Amino acid sequence: MATHQVLEFTLGEEQYCIDIGHVTEVVSRSKADVTSIPDSPAHVGGAIDLRGETTRVIDPSTGLSSDGHEDDDISQDRMIVFDAERTTGGRSGWAVTDVLRIATIDSESVETVDEAMVNGLVAREDGHVVWIDPETLSTET
Repeated sequence: MATHQVLEFTLGEEQYCIDIGHVTEVVSRSKADVTSIPDSPAHVGGAIDLRGETTRVIDPSTGLSSDGHEDDDISQDRMIVFDAERTTGGRSGWAVTDVLRIATIDSESVETVDEAMVNGLVAREDGHVVWIDPETLSTET
């Protein structure tokens, strides 16, 4: 039985996870730290200086068709920073509501879904967690 380590996080009320191999770090951020980028796509929230390196701030809810959590005054003060070698377009991070935990999942607990950005649905006692492929999402948005 194959297992995977994933990072579980929330966007508003929705729960998602991504393979931990894509993640460099998780940081706290403030909207005040974000510099807007003129004429950028809707999913690009701007850029921040993260330890001397420019990092694009991405709102993944645009690609995930999640409810507008910014409009509902739900905070996006955490950011999942991705390994620049595994993503296109340089260093970037997703602005998320909260980061919950690192979990180990087994292949038997994953339901297949016919969506390009979704690796599957991870069955939990209290519902499902949507397992996202961040590489596909970044090319779609």
